[in-house]
Amino acid sequence: MVFSNPSSVGAFLIPYLVMLFIEGIPVLYLELAIGQRMRLGCVGVWNQIHPLVGGLGLASAVTSFMIAIYYNAIIMWCFFYLFNSFQSPLPWSSCPTYTTDANETLVVPECDISGPTSYFWYRNALDISSGIDVSGGIKMKMLGCHTFAWIVIYLCICKGIKSSGKVVYVTATFPYVVLTIFFIRGITLEGSLDGLKHMFTPKMEQLLSVQCWLDAAAQIFFSFGLAFGGLIAFSSYNPMHNNVRKDTLLVGMTNWFTAIYACAVIFAVIGFKATVMYKHCLDHNIGVVADLCSNSDLLYTICKGYNSSTTITHQVFKTTFMEHIPMLQNLTSSQFRHCSLEDDLNKGVEGTGLAFIIFTQAINEFGPSAPFWSVVFFLMLLSLGLGSEFGTIEGVTTSLYDLEIFPWMKKKWLVSGILSLSCFSIGLLFVLGSGSYWVALFDTFAGSFPLILIALGECFAVGWVLGVNRFSEEIKYMIGSKPGIYWQWCWKFIAPAAILSLLMGTIVTKFSKPITYKAYNMETLRWHQPYWLVVPLDPARNAERGILALGQTMISISPTQACTWRAHASFAAFVMIQYGESTASSYWPRPNRLEPGARGCS
Repeated sequence: MVFSNPSSVGAFLIPYLVMLFIEGIPVLYLELAIGQRMRLGCVGVWNQIHPLVGGLGLASAVTSFMIAIYYNAIIMWCFFYLFNSFQSPLPWSSCPTYTTDANETLVVPECDISGPTSYFWYRNALDISSGIDVSGGIKMKMLGCHTFAWIVIYLCICKGIKSSGKVVYVTATFPYVVLTIFFIRGITLEGSLDGLKHMFTPKMEQLLSVQCWLDAAAQIFFSFGLAFGGLIAFSSYNPMHNNVRKDTLLVGMTNWFTAIYACAVIFAVIGFKATVMYKHCLDHNIGVVADLCSNSDLLYTICKGYNSSTTITHQVFKTTFMEHIPMLQNLTSSQFRHCSLEDDLNKGVEGTGLAFIIFTQAINEFGPSAPFWSVVFFLMLLSLGLGSEFGTIEGVTTSLYDLEIFPWMKKKWLVSGILSLSCFSIGLLFVLGSGSYWVALFDTFAGSFPLILIALGECFAVGWVLGVNRFSEEIKYMIGSKPGIYWQWCWKFIAPAAILSLLMGTIVTKFSKPITYKAYNMETLRWHQPYWLVVPLDPARNAERGILALGQTMISISPTQACTWRAHASFAAFVMIQYGESTASSYWPRPNRLEPGARGCS
């Protein structure tokens, strides 16, 4: 799930459930039914309804193409972590060290503050540049993973639905097995119950926040994959009289259960991560206090015999020394850190930060078996990523088949090859040092507004151009009964209103302030934590899509503005831009290719 304010997770579940029934499931039913009845991809479907709405299909195909390009970057990163999992210890299990002129071996300060998993992600995996205008050169390790990812995708889609459909049997079920394993392990970790309590404790005042409702609507929208064209394409292969209403309810409720289940797994691990960071913060402060107490006789009344870090426990520090921190700070050049478990829980992490920082931290806790569980975890992410990529690409290829521009476009292996090669070539942007910025740019503008506009157009086309009465008759022809008044009102009034509200809210959210993105940089190595570790998350959406942990320093897109760094920041922050379809025809055309079985999988 995607939260603009992690402290409002409990309240988020309420609008999430509401938007599920007024936006998600009705539009899902619409797309599955229209594809099954028309036996066409998204381009053919909307042209059949009325030529004036035929552009919806092309819009879906182009948008899916753009999303397929950058979505593979996540698969590329998963392959990178998977390949690095075949070693013990794991490369993100500990911080690198360096030797000083005094022959002392010290931990790299940035890693000591941020943690080994964060350091590995930003330094080793991304090797990120300071901004989108600084390419940073091609990262050969990522180029290899990028190439391998597209080879795998092509081999899975080259035969069309026959090949990708069989692969989905694995990609759709394997994640549940791994989620269950991680849930069992997660709830045994220290602090997991704090995370679960945080998840299920609603702050009801958040229901008054427009952003909370926007996040819920966006999460439903992207988790179902509405308006991509893939749902219409896949449903066009169903038998004509398949019970599409039953499929819709099954998929909708399974999606809801999976979201809650995955959320519980995530917050169990976030609770553990927050506890680790909180204790690490306390240990730092205890070290400063112990140094003061061992070197100053003036503090005897405060220290009370506690003169080493081994005798000052966390409880002793909180009860004896916490209230004296302002005074003690004046007696040392070392800096005390602000430690709060609640703040660490509220910060959370999302998207790629969740997968590559939080969960890798949890994997480290599996001990000697950590490499095995790392392989299993990233295989699960790959199965999810590949499954989503197959559906996205299917929305493009089916549209190309239906267009029939050239005779050779009936050769599925050739169309798939050209499509994969095109996506691979454009995706070379993502193997640069600035690649993660490009992923964020694609995710923000290619995967948000177009999909919302297309879904709004789909509701208009069915609800007002074709008409819900005619559409209901066609559903009756397929399953034997007409949809009830709930479905008809949702298609004509409620869902369009919800999607329009989402569109307007998104526009206001994104364009009410100057468009900015956030960049990573390191200037000096002092004790200060990087801002992406300590500040609340900015608004974001997700899609499955997922997006990164995060910071405060802003770089304006305007060419007249330059990077502005806070004077007291020792590490500047890395943050990504917030991420992851007149009158109706007088009859419903029924040419031969619309007959049951005309478009099967054989």
